[in-house]
Amino acid sequence: MPEQCVPLWRYLPSGNARLWRIMFFEPDLLVCENRLQETGRTCFTSLSLRSGKEILKDFSLDDHAHGIVGESGMTGLETARGNLFYIHGYQDHSPEHRGIWAVDPHKAEVVWARPEAAFVANLKEGMLVYTAGSFAGFPERSYFLLDVKSGEVLDTIGDDAAKVNDLRLGALRDEKLQKVELPAVQNSGSMGAGSPVEGFRESIEQGSLLVTVTHSAAKDGKTFNATIEAYRDNRKVYEDTLASGTRVPSVNYFLLRGVILYYIRGMNELISVRLQ
Repeated sequence: MPEQCVPLWRYLPSGNARLWRIMFFEPDLLVCENRLQETGRTCFTSLSLRSGKEILKDFSLDDHAHGIVGESGMTGLETARGNLFYIHGYQDHSPEHRGIWAVDPHKAEVVWARPEAAFVANLKEGMLVYTAGSFAGFPERSYFLLDVKSGEVLDTIGDDAAKVNDLRLGALRDEKLQKVELPAVQNSGSMGAGSPVEGFRESIEQGSLLVTVTHSAAKDGKTFNATIEAYRDNRKVYEDTLASGTRVPSVNYFLLRGVILYYIRGMNELISVRLQ
């Protein structure tokens, strides 16, 4: 029987916030988007991958971008690249993103901001963004390529749709930038609230490692439970309850980065486990 794996570290957000999203960036850091369900407000905490130590705690754009985030004041994690992570706001009365703020976690400050722009994609050459406007009463978009470190304009593309489409074909996926493997869903069936399925599974397979999350209907017939299991060379080396009694299945709450498993338990606790 192989040695059972144990967590390297655990992280719980402040104020009973829900851990909404995580991203990885250099050097050996991750950033958590923590969302307070009652208000929809967000803050961001950056952690050391090795120790789980807080490098930046409860960073809020409210303290750095007064009056320019939008009427709702809501923000979210847009992307991470190099040694920075990037926050977006929202367009007024719309789910569409607007604004880009680049944050250095070691300095605890916004190093550049483009409140007028919206993120489109990460490219090898820089960051593709657009600004919204109108011409003759019709909405239009003007595209730019920004330097990811400074926010300066590298190229003005304008409304050249053909060039924009070509650039999008070369977009870098977040998974590649962050060197992570995401789960695939098998036998998903119906996953709506109030109609639990008999069970379905998510999985990540990488070399000798296999990580699965099995979702099943709870005894009440209305909620869901989820169990996470890790196998090395076909032998179980780790198991935990990922979620219990949730209104909808906790799908996409785990990932692999190399041989390190990261998962969010109970929607608000991040756990790191070395599987080799």
